[in-house]
Amino acid sequence: RDASRLLVSSIGKNGRWQVLELKADGSVARELPLIGDADVDNYDACWLPNGSVLFGSTATFTGVPCVQGCAHVCNLFPYDPANGQIRRLTFEQDHDWCPTPMEDGRVLYQRWEYSDLPHFVSRILFTMNPDGTGQRALYGSNSYWPNAMFYARPIPDAPHRFAAVVSGHHDTRRMGELIV
Repeated sequence: RDASRLLVSSIGKNGRWQVLELKADGSVARELPLIGDADVDNYDACWLPNGSVLFGSTATFTGVPCVQGCAHVCNLFPYDPANGQIRRLTFEQDHDWCPTPMEDGRVLYQRWEYSDLPHFVSRILFTMNPDGTGQRALYGSNSYWPNAMFYARPIPDAPHRFAAVVSGHHDTRRMGELIV
């Protein structure tokens, strides 16, 4: 992108988390017209190279099993500003967070992989193509530390390295140690 706009998560007009597009001077350009149901949160957005926006949404109305469904699950959806289309890319019973584009065109994101694993060590960095195909683990399967890596970002010109914030499963969310 040309850095004239950025995406942030904030409370929207419906009182839930929404994705706002800001101008470089910090003024709000607009709230993106994403999934607008009254009980839906949309957040963790990023621009994709084709101009689409990839974001997390609780629009699936799925709840985390270990807390009897009271925490809503976020899956990933692209929004195409050219035609307004939105479609679901991930289909997990647990969260997919913090998507970001990689230099090779894939998307890096954190997936809470609950199947046949202890749930506190099952947040794995995944990659996928921007259309949702080719989903595969990148790092963290069966890792006792780090067990949650938020905001992972690829390191330019180092395709096998990334930086992330490490946090525990029931720790202060999305805060912790910065790792490479």
